[in-house]
Amino acid sequence: MTSPTIAGKRPVYSDLNALEALGRALHEIKAQDGLTWTDIGKVLGVSDDQAAKYANGMAQMGAATLGRGKREWNGRFTGYFDRLCVDSRPGKVDDRQCHTSLLEAALAFSVALQDGDFTAEEVRQNRQTLENARDAIDAVLGKLRPAA
Repeated sequence: MTSPTIAGKRPVYSDLNALEALGRALHEIKAQDGLTWTDIGKVLGVSDDQAAKYANGMAQMGAATLGRGKREWNGRFTGYFDRLCVDSRPGKVDDRQCHTSLLEAALAFSVALQDGDFTAEEVRQNRQTLENARDAIDAVLGKLRPAA
């Protein structure tokens, strides 16, 4: 993806870059799996013309359609888009905050497991803490990507 960068460091999140990321993935999936636009349209719940418009960055995709593609192709479909969303975030990853987020999640697990189970209700109660930890892990793992 040829995303514009700020100070040569991170891509800019824009509608165009988001559409390009999803379109690039659709083109790759089509080629790798030997699919037609009709095949892709069936998965996405749209016409072949609409699937081609998504792939060429000529149409916005709704959440339900995005979800169908994610369900079928997972990271193959949203990988470029996911990276754009993360890589375009402003600011540097604060390793101390990552550490704190991980420890908060570990504590939530520890407290929840005192009775032997991590119930759905306890997951709901700790959702933000768990999601913060997931984001922290993603940020740390993101350091493994080659520098732009």
